[in-house]
Amino acid sequence: MNTQINIDDALINEALRLGHFASKEDMVMAALREFIQHHKQSKKRPSRSGVVFGVMQGELQVPDNFDDALPEKIENEFYTSNL
Repeated sequence: MNTQINIDDALINEALRLGHFASKEDMVMAALREFIQHHKQSKKRPSRSGVVFGVMQGELQVPDNFDDALPEKIENEFYTSNL
């Protein structure tokens, strides 16, 4: 199907460069496939509004007093971690 649309040249050029596509048509086809795949996968995932219990069981410790200082190991990781 032939379709003519106006798309920002900067977006087209960046997508072509990042994706190493041979043509604009290849780029658009890949983008459409990725869009469809993303939306199909998101329907398979549980809703983010739902609560999943037991995933991190035993991995976290909740302090009795939230005003207490963090353990030194965690505090050091917070300040030295590259985000």
